[in-house]
Amino acid sequence: MNQQLSRPLRAVLAVLVGLGAAAGLARPAAAAPGRDEIFGLLEVDRVPADYVILVDTSGSMTTNNLYGNVKSTLRTFVAGLTRTDHVAVYTFDNTPTARYIGRGGDPDRIIGALPDTPSQNSTDIGAALAKSLDELERADASPVASVVLITDGAHEPPAGSLYPVSTDAPSWKALTDRAGKLKAGSVHGYALPLTRTATTGAALLGLVFKSTDTLDPNQIADMGEYLDRSKQRTRVEKARLALAGDVGKGVTATWTAPAGADLGSGDAAVKLTLRSDAAKMPLTVTGLAVRADGGPTLTGDVPDRVDLRPGESKSFDLRLHWAPGAGPVPYHRERSATATLSLQGAVASDWAAPLAPDIALNVPAAPAVQPARVEATASVGTWIVQGVAAGLVLVLLVVLGVLFATRRPRQSGTLLALDTTTGLEQARFELSGRKSRLEGRGLQGEAEVIAKRVPRGFANREGLEYVIKYRRAEHTQVSSLPSRGTVLINGVNFEHVMDERAR
Repeated sequence: MNQQLSRPLRAVLAVLVGLGAAAGLARPAAAAPGRDEIFGLLEVDRVPADYVILVDTSGSMTTNNLYGNVKSTLRTFVAGLTRTDHVAVYTFDNTPTARYIGRGGDPDRIIGALPDTPSQNSTDIGAALAKSLDELERADASPVASVVLITDGAHEPPAGSLYPVSTDAPSWKALTDRAGKLKAGSVHGYALPLTRTATTGAALLGLVFKSTDTLDPNQIADMGEYLDRSKQRTRVEKARLALAGDVGKGVTATWTAPAGADLGSGDAAVKLTLRSDAAKMPLTVTGLAVRADGGPTLTGDVPDRVDLRPGESKSFDLRLHWAPGAGPVPYHRERSATATLSLQGAVASDWAAPLAPDIALNVPAAPAVQPARVEATASVGTWIVQGVAAGLVLVLLVVLGVLFATRRPRQSGTLLALDTTTGLEQARFELSGRKSRLEGRGLQGEAEVIAKRVPRGFANREGLEYVIKYRRAEHTQVSSLPSRGTVLINGVNFEHVMDERAR
């Protein structure tokens, strides 16, 4: 019998030592960010966890000092727990009995609370599982918990037990329902049968806690894989709890730039700040590049890779420039443009690959950033162009004035309107300015008079000729009148005189 039980007991010892290491022993950091290094940085071994240990003390445990060997194995296990862990040890036979409830880190006290010998009573595994739920339903229970069940036999409850042999009873379903409502984010069970018989009740742990590993003593060859899995699971769950606030967190980029900038006489200072929104994991931005769209350009040193510790910010000083062209005619003027500042880059964490697939960090692929806009202005061209243009306009105006004055000289003298039959004066008008409008004063109709220059002569000493447009009785006639001359227009004789004589 000793030989039959020794190998399962060695398996139990290995499992418990593995769980103890998960609770309080940190591995040395590796050169690369592997899981153990990440767990050490997160101090997962300081994260509190609940451990409920259920030990069979029925009469069958007296066989071949099985109970004594279990106590020795438990000492190694609890020695790996820390004072941040909550430990509850129950023995069960006819009924479950609390032996130790308190902090970890005191193996002598915990093991000393166990009875010296097992009883001669029955094995009520259901009642023991109910006590484990009482522990995990505490208000201050940890989100990470493990339940260890050690037994050598089948479920053999005493008469009147709430948990009969048949697991179809409502009381068994009630245990499962209670386990499903626990506030703990992760409860994992470890069922450790001590014999290779088919009658072991260790598998009942998996009926209540769905995430349970049941060690099959007949599969000793798979012990290494099993131990490694059970040892790491608690640490993974602690790391998941520690990183819960970082899931989905990335890098936020912000621009510090003026709302408006005169770039004609220089440039403007711009600052880019990258901030890690994560509290515990490191982040890296690669392929970082900045640009300005809309005309102005952005210059400055920005590294291709930026490593950010949790919560760290790094800033980069940049300059905004603009040298717009003056165009084909370089006259002085103000030009304006809206510069939109943006960036690109990829965000990742060195922790993502080592923790996958158990923990998904879901780091956003790019920095979160709102583009900044700067209203830029710049002076272009030269005032000389405007001065030259103004001079040319002035010369043109003078030339046009001279031409106008030449084409339309000022009028002088008096224009008389005479009756063609009698020669009597009907009206007279003094001529002045460059254009005269004549009406009334005895003139039938209306006339418009302008002067133009003609060659001077003996008969035309002023060198002027008057163009008369005369409208009378809906009939209009135009004719020229030499200075000091006479012309018949539309039934009226018009005469130009340089004195005030009248007819």
